[in-house]
Amino acid sequence: MNKTSFLLPLAALAAAVLLGGCDTFNKRADEKSAVFDALSPATQKRLERGKIHVGDSEDLVYIALGNPDEKRQVTRADGTEAVWVYRTYWEQYEGRAWVGWRRIVVPAAGGRGYVVYHEPVTQDIYRTRVDEVIRVTFTKGVVSVVEQNKR
Repeated sequence: MNKTSFLLPLAALAAAVLLGGCDTFNKRADEKSAVFDALSPATQKRLERGKIHVGDSEDLVYIALGNPDEKRQVTRADGTEAVWVYRTYWEQYEGRAWVGWRRIVVPAAGGRGYVVYHEPVTQDIYRTRVDEVIRVTFTKGVVSVVEQNKR
């Protein structure tokens, strides 16, 4: 068995495991199939592109965007509102930092004794960043406000 014929099934298995547990549009549409199948083809395409509009139900927002990172309840004098917050996460490179010294011991020339070298050790530094991408407010079960960052 050559290396390529071994790695190809392994890569396919890894992709299936990774994608099988993902929250994808198709999985969400299947989960809410009764709602999704009743929609017009134009609305289905809009949700597939991740676009939501004022007046959409919570089910439509879930199909389009998935589970929010945070759900809030806002109480006002005229009633309560639900707010769903979606965020994006990434690692930002911050540079390199010195973390110490590494000791290297090598045989001395001529085979008598050893020579000790010390070399600096550095490490890449990353910082986790979080950005709120979209905030959806529901009043009486439908979208009343969509706040989205411009990119």
